[in-house]
Amino acid sequence: MQYLVLSFSHKNTDLALREKLSLNDDLIRIFLDYLLDSRLVSEAILLSTCNRMEVLMMVSDSYEALQKCFNKLSTLSNISKEELEGRANTFEGYSAIHHIFLVASSLDSLVIGETQISGQLKKAYRYSLRNNYCTNKGLGNVIDFAFKCASSVRNETGISKKPISIASVAVSSAKSFKLNNKESLVIGLGEMGQLAIKHLLNSGYKVKLLNRNHQKSLDFKAEINNENLIIGDFENLANEINNIELLFSATASPIPIITNDMISKTAFKRYFFDLALPRDIEDLEDSNITLILIDDLRHIVDENIGYRKDSLNIAYQIVGDQVNEFFKYLNILSVQPIIKTLRQFAKDASINELNKAIQKGFILESHRKNIEKVIHNVFNVFLHIPTKNLKEVSSSAQLGEIERTLKMLFDISDENLKEAEIKHDKNALKGNK
Repeated sequence: MQYLVLSFSHKNTDLALREKLSLNDDLIRIFLDYLLDSRLVSEAILLSTCNRMEVLMMVSDSYEALQKCFNKLSTLSNISKEELEGRANTFEGYSAIHHIFLVASSLDSLVIGETQISGQLKKAYRYSLRNNYCTNKGLGNVIDFAFKCASSVRNETGISKKPISIASVAVSSAKSFKLNNKESLVIGLGEMGQLAIKHLLNSGYKVKLLNRNHQKSLDFKAEINNENLIIGDFENLANEINNIELLFSATASPIPIITNDMISKTAFKRYFFDLALPRDIEDLEDSNITLILIDDLRHIVDENIGYRKDSLNIAYQIVGDQVNEFFKYLNILSVQPIIKTLRQFAKDASINELNKAIQKGFILESHRKNIEKVIHNVFNVFLHIPTKNLKEVSSSAQLGEIERTLKMLFDISDENLKEAEIKHDKNALKGNK
């Protein structure tokens, strides 16, 4: 099996295409069920956000697996297979892991250094793990190392010292508008909506929140504990949007919740931020309303990248180092069975000879435990350097040749490897009791 990533993001698709590729939970389940219903794909995780879709897979045949992805995505999104193939970025092997580490570290995001992506990736992984689309030892290892990489990037560079998200960029850009007051309306209480509210409150705005789940809104207000947050009635949406200058919408609705027939003429200018995907707001005909979409925030993103250029160079180096560490770890895993088998061979041979010596009366039975301890220490000392060297060599191109040589020299069969693994696990369980 090899690693494969299929990627659609703000870098290779426009907002309209990303809207169509935004899959709800039911469609994600259908897509993943379809992928794993063959021997082509053994594990899969689908990350779907407002700015990207990433399909991380372990596959036996990259080309065939991609064809399977394109066929199903075309059906689910109503985008032609030809357009999907033309737009997609694909990454295999080393490049696939490097790409996922970049994504997890927010180095491939629309806003470099934004913190949302970690939570989104964790959610996608947990969904696949919970529904048996991936395992802890398969893609779980990739995600664990990806989070470790992201943590190193955050801690060793300055790109997250002042956390930036799409929501914070939107609020920041709103400060340039000439408003009659500092009142705002936020629609939706997902992660994006919550971030928008927090940034607005921290910037001194009063916020009215409209959300379908009224109890969730009340719970959030209690958590925030800020008198400038007011809970409104979602049923009054049509009235509320016509009485506010500054609006942020970030719901999970599959269709627009603000349409032209809901808009009333006003004497004041209005600024509507659509932070949802699919979009919450139709293209509006009222010339007194400025509609700002996610892709319209790109100029601020470019400025952000310029400010963080030095930190980015360090961050990319960290990612490269972490990818190398990941593959070194995989190589060590591949030789672990041989290391365990060699240790088991040494132990079995020692115990067999000890049993013979006791049976022949050379050694007293009462001395068995002490001698076993000595023998154990002896073969641990003897095997320490070979084990250490084997782990170090395991990251080189000689790995396969060394494995074959060791198996030949010590007559190690696949059955021996399995037996040693079972005995090792049993001994580990005894040690934990």
